[in-house]
Amino acid sequence: MKKLIQRLLAAIIIVSAIVYSAPYFLFGTAVGQQLYLWAEDEQAAKFYFKDGNSASDTVYMNGIIYANTLQDINELLEKHPHVKTIVMEQVAGSIDDEVNLLASRKIREHGLATHIPADGMVASGGTDMFLAGVKRTIEDGAMLGVHAWADEVKTARQYKKTDQVHELYLQYYREMNIPESFYWYTLDAAPADDILWMSASDIVKYEVVTQ
Repeated sequence: MKKLIQRLLAAIIIVSAIVYSAPYFLFGTAVGQQLYLWAEDEQAAKFYFKDGNSASDTVYMNGIIYANTLQDINELLEKHPHVKTIVMEQVAGSIDDEVNLLASRKIREHGLATHIPADGMVASGGTDMFLAGVKRTIEDGAMLGVHAWADEVKTARQYKKTDQVHELYLQYYREMNIPESFYWYTLDAAPADDILWMSASDIVKYEVVTQ
């Protein structure tokens, strides 16, 4: 009887540990995030050269920004320091906002340009990364989306405007020389589960492009 109770307790502990650690594994690790994206029929962000031409100064990007994106950018720039432009083809957002801002700062630090082609679609955290380009260009027909963020507790607008929670993004936009008004615009643009595709006039108004 004692052994049975011990086994039951051990099983309960193991199951509890799995249940407790599952969210961290899925959302806090690169492997977990890749599995989650795969289950959602999404692709983790990848960088590649057209036709495998690694001598080109232009690299292409597709997929959702995730925990490994900073490492991927570091490796890309270490192996190919001649790269000058990232063409963001289909970058629908980020599953790891902290890594996204770090990776974006790395893009600015290296003086890279960002570009969205005519058939490109960039949104949410992808838009934040696009803003890291020293030179930012968008072709006619490209889609650039924004929306408000939300955490486990509240939506962005439910926090007071003076709350320090906003500083993470405000500081980033200051560093990218983007007007702070752009941040407040994104919070009103659409709720976290929706998207607003920016108009050409708003793209110019908020200095999203440099030319």
